[in-house]
Amino acid sequence: MSSRSLLILMAFATLLGLALTSPSRADQQPELTLEGELPEGVAANVRTLVDLSRYPCRPGPGQQTLIRRQVRDDARRALQALGFYQPTLTPRWSEPDDDHCFRLTLAVQPGPPTLLTGPDIRIQGEAADDPAFQRAVDDSGLREGQRLRHDRYEALKRTLQQLLINRGYAEGALTEHRLEVDRDRHRARVVLHLDSGPRYRFGAVTLAGDTQLKEPLVRAYLGFAAGEPFSNERLLSAQQAYLGTGYFSAVRVERGEPDRADHTIDITLHFTPRNEWALLAGAGVSTDTGPRVRLGIENRRVNADGHKARAETELSGVRQGVGAGYTIPLSDPLNEKLELRTSYVKEQTDTTDSEIFSVGADYIVKLDSGWVATPSIEYLRETYQVADQIDQAELVIPGFQLSRVKSDDPVYPRFGWRLGGKVRGAHKALSSSATFVQYDLWGKLIVPVFKGRFITRGEFGFTDVTDVTELPASLRFFAGGDASVRGFAYESLGPKNDDGEVIGGRHLLVGSVEYDYPITPNWSVAVFGDAGNAFNDFDDYEIERSAGFGVRWRSPLGPIRVDLARGVEENRDWRLHLSMGPDL
Repeated sequence: MSSRSLLILMAFATLLGLALTSPSRADQQPELTLEGELPEGVAANVRTLVDLSRYPCRPGPGQQTLIRRQVRDDARRALQALGFYQPTLTPRWSEPDDDHCFRLTLAVQPGPPTLLTGPDIRIQGEAADDPAFQRAVDDSGLREGQRLRHDRYEALKRTLQQLLINRGYAEGALTEHRLEVDRDRHRARVVLHLDSGPRYRFGAVTLAGDTQLKEPLVRAYLGFAAGEPFSNERLLSAQQAYLGTGYFSAVRVERGEPDRADHTIDITLHFTPRNEWALLAGAGVSTDTGPRVRLGIENRRVNADGHKARAETELSGVRQGVGAGYTIPLSDPLNEKLELRTSYVKEQTDTTDSEIFSVGADYIVKLDSGWVATPSIEYLRETYQVADQIDQAELVIPGFQLSRVKSDDPVYPRFGWRLGGKVRGAHKALSSSATFVQYDLWGKLIVPVFKGRFITRGEFGFTDVTDVTELPASLRFFAGGDASVRGFAYESLGPKNDDGEVIGGRHLLVGSVEYDYPITPNWSVAVFGDAGNAFNDFDDYEIERSAGFGVRWRSPLGPIRVDLARGVEENRDWRLHLSMGPDL
């Protein structure tokens, strides 16, 4: 290559680099700088209303005066919206150059704030006794002595108007609404007068479309009846309840015109039923069970009484099984149902080998408090091997469980908790091969800390039994694994026999603390510490501890967790833990 060609090539490369690294004229925008001690929220509001991007990058001399005037006007409006009616605004202009558009520095002195005197808020009509309206006023922030904020005044107006619509005040209106501002005295007064008129009630409720179910069952999910006070919230809850039944693919709610003579609003519900049969398929992976696949079939509508039936099979490296279930909605189908179930499961872990056949019934009822109570009865026949013990157990096990989950998001909560407990037992006098009573309590709490989440969980189990070897493997307590003490293999912790083999224990006590910190919208990192063990006597409780770190990915199917952990009191290798599913 000649020296001339080389020089041309180098020049081209230099120009290309400048083109890639330097912003183009089209990408350049005027810059705004704010000076002065500004109260909270003022700078953001000024930048929102003073939009320099709409102006040319290099305006002519005649445009500069117009731009400065418009910037002052926009900034003044931004300050007035937050209660500063007498600001001092001084713009300074910086001419554009080859690399930058014009720059404007705006010195802001907000001046004295405009404070609210006692607001004149009056609610007349039946809404005067409706607590929802008073809550809206109390939560508005429009109290005497507070700095005037136009957004709060406008928000209260919108809220009151929306409440009139949502709660059935079809004749209601804001009769007066204004802000009275005394600029000289720096005082302002809110005037809001509302006359709601009468509150309308639900009229006739018509069911449209072929629900393929008996009408009394469909109406039982409604949650309200004709003659009760109208509420859009109750309509939405009813719509969600219908969609949650699994019977319908769509439910459309139609409000009729208000009847001013009877003060009622008729409702029509349009139903689109789902297909009767559905195939079920699922896949997952965890360190405890390895890859797993679940296949099944479900009949969503066995009959017009809304009965459901399902059959499914599960395959993994640890568990293989088949099962079937039959669900019967009861008199309050939204909160009360009966589930009949049967299953055959073969499970093989590092410590146990078992074959379990069970038949049971669960009566599931959601209480008014939000807790779910589940009395149950189960027949269990289990053939098992634990260490050198090979045996078979037959048990009739009545039980009772109480549980509740509450969170701000069903998949990735920032705040939430899960709490539950169950008691179950058997007696030789009731056709069982062992006599025992077992208690199990568990809980999990998620709270926001800084930008991340603090997560803690714990479980305590206690079994009243003469000899733990009378219990089949599935009823003994073990520790270790993804949801127990990470850093240890699945069910690898517990009391041991004379040969050092884990045989499980009567009791269990495990706990964990974790901090989860997001690094992108879908990725986060975590550090954690776990502790606990299974044991037979409290005097012999030997706590095992572990610590580790991991990453979490918020996948479309739910959180996926990858952790590395190791026992802290032994020279153990790091252990990989992989799990997926909702946090609660």
